[in-house]
Amino acid sequence: MPRASLPVTKLTDAGVADPAPTAGDPVNQHSMPNTGKTVLRVTNTGAAAHTLTLGTPVTVGGKAVDDTDVSIPAGETRTFGSLSPALYGTNVPIDVDSAELTLIVFEP
Repeated sequence: MPRASLPVTKLTDAGVADPAPTAGDPVNQHSMPNTGKTVLRVTNTGAAAHTLTLGTPVTVGGKAVDDTDVSIPAGETRTFGSLSPALYGTNVPIDVDSAELTLIVFEP
């Protein structure tokens, strides 16, 4: 089954309310469009740390670039941005190890 594309909330100068987060799907995983200005907010709603992986689908000199793995502590939120399209691509693969990670994507 293809990755589920995360919905994107467009930021405006009038402000926007936070949308409902998307529960992580550790089976089908996710993807998000990426312009280099895209922002990903990830909250761990669980009682243990969980891992988020941002895929880097590029190679350098014929060798794959390591993905970015981030451990998100229990009950905490991490916000990611300035994801270079040259490194992460224009459609970033996102893997989660638990549905307790919730995701929101913003685009300026």
